[in-house]
Amino acid sequence: MTTNYIGQPQDRVDGRAKVTGMAKYAAEYNVPDLTYGYVISSGIARGKIIDIDASAALALPGVLQVFTHENTPNLAWFDRSYRDTVAPPGSPFRPLSDENILYSGQPVALVVADTFELARYAATLVRIQYEREAHATDLEKRRAEAYTPTERKGIELAPAPRGNVEHALAAATTRIEVEYRVPIEHHNPMEPFATTVSWGDDGTMTVYEKTQGVQNNHAYVRKVFALSAEEVRVVSPFVGGAFGSGLRPQYQLFLAVLAARELIAACK
Repeated sequence: MTTNYIGQPQDRVDGRAKVTGMAKYAAEYNVPDLTYGYVISSGIARGKIIDIDASAALALPGVLQVFTHENTPNLAWFDRSYRDTVAPPGSPFRPLSDENILYSGQPVALVVADTFELARYAATLVRIQYEREAHATDLEKRRAEAYTPTERKGIELAPAPRGNVEHALAAATTRIEVEYRVPIEHHNPMEPFATTVSWGDDGTMTVYEKTQGVQNNHAYVRKVFALSAEEVRVVSPFVGGAFGSGLRPQYQLFLAVLAARELIAACK
C-alpha cells in the first residue's frame, strides 16, 4: 500500500460538480410522469401488524396506492434471490413480506402519490394496529447468544497473522491492557438514500440509485423481480457519500422498483 499521496494535493474528478451543485443524485432525476413514494416506518420495535387501514389515504385525489404486506405480489421465493453479493450470513430482510416486525423503524407501508407532499400527508392517515412483543436493545446482555462467524468464499474475516503476538507481549518490558467502549455514531452524507425508477417505451427499466455497488444492486433487482440483465439498468454517476452503507441494496430500492412495476402494469 502506498502512502505517497498523504499530505499532497489530490484532484477529485467529481469535486467541482459536487460543490457547485452540478452533480445529479438519484432523487434529482425529474423523469416524465414522476410519482413519489413516502415510507411508513414501524411504530414498535418487535411484534406483528394485526390491522392496516389505508382507506382514508386512498380516498385522497392524487394518491395512487398504499403498498403493504397485504397487497404486495408474490415475488422470488428463496433467500438466495434476496441475498446480495456482500450480504452477511442469515436470512435476508424482505420488505413488506409479512406482518412480522423485526426491528424499530422497519418499513411497513409505502404511500405513492402524484406529489411528495401529498404522499407524506396521506401517510399520516394510514392507521396501523400492532401486537407488541418484548424487544432487546442491550447488546452486552445478549452477548452470550452471539455466534462466531465463519469464513465465506471470497471473504476473509481477518488477515493472516504475522509473528507470535503472545510471545512478543510476554517479552515486552511494558504492557498496557485496556478496553474501550465508544458510542455509535452515524455519518451524514450529502446524499440520503433514494431511488428513482423510469420505464422506457421498450419496456426496460432504468433505476437511478444512490449506491457504491451498481452491479450488486443490478443483480439484486434482477433476482427479486425475475428480470433479465437487459430489462433493467442501474445508474449511479455520483455518490454523495456512503461510507460503506451504499455497498448493498437498501429497502428503498425494493420499494421503488415494486411500486414502479405495479403501477405501470395497472396503467396497461
